Amino acid sequence: MRLLSPRELADALGVSESSLKRWVDSGKIQATRTDGGHRRILLSEAVRFIRETRAPVARPELLDLPEVAVAQRRAIGGADRLLDQLLEGDVIGARGWLMSRYLAGASIADLCDGPVKDAMYRLGELWKHDEGGIFIEHRGTDVCLQALAQLRALHDPPADAPLAVGGAPEGDPYLLPSFMAATVIAAAGMRAVNLGPDAPLTAFDAAIQHHAPRMMWLSVTSPLSPARVRTTVQWIAGLPTSVIPIVGGQQSAPFAGAHPAIRHVRSMAEVDALAREVLAAPASSPHAPAVA
Repeated sequence: MRLLSPRELADALGVSESSLKRWVDSGKIQATRTDGGHRRILLSEAVRFIRETRAPVARPELLDLPEVAVAQRRAIGGADRLLDQLLEGDVIGARGWLMSRYLAGASIADLCDGPVKDAMYRLGELWKHDEGGIFIEHRGTDVCLQALAQLRALHDPPADAPLAVGGAPEGDPYLLPSFMAATVIAAAGMRAVNLGPDAPLTAFDAAIQHHAPRMMWLSVTSPLSPARVRTTVQWIAGLPTSVIPIVGGQQSAPFAGAHPAIRHVRSMAEVDALAREVLAAPASSPHAPAVA
């Protein structure tokens, strides 16, 4: 991840370099020192400071965020604006829209549960009224994935951080819900390995054996047959007790209460809360299952 000098961050925020250095020296901004003694600030740390202090960004392009400058010039606003960007296939606009709100303090979970969910629902309704709706929905999904990928790239959990693996079950072709879960988990501070859509249980088995995760997520957007639900619940019941299984998504209701180990979630905010719970718990401690 990019390292910024105090001058670069000061110019981006529109403040003096001396003020920026005082913030570093007082601990408001964490910095490292080069071999020559010069201060350097991780981009992720700069973003944390901006979000927590609500500091205005005068020159976002200096933070490698030129799309935020585009959003500022367009004076983007209004609850429906993200939908407009997705309808138009405007990657820069969608990235700027989401990044601007993230810098202003909105969490990734809140963005996923709110504007992203609403915009994608409305895109999904287009096929009922327009023969080109499927094309628009697929293009909008790709635009949304690119915008969320930029947010995910801001988070680089340490190599020793707890890890989660997850994806959508076999027969479920939806890309976005599982990617949102991975992004939210990474933002919480865990490492996340996303197996993506249409992942058979054998793929989950291999990932769990290889990574020894602390958490596993299953994103269920397409309906599963009762037999598939039973098979999946039985598989979850056989997971190591060190792994917390969480299941969510539009078609996840059959998993609620299906087994005591399953954490049934209804929002990305709940995914975020569970990831932070794992981070707060000692690695060797047992995890008591929550009631769905």
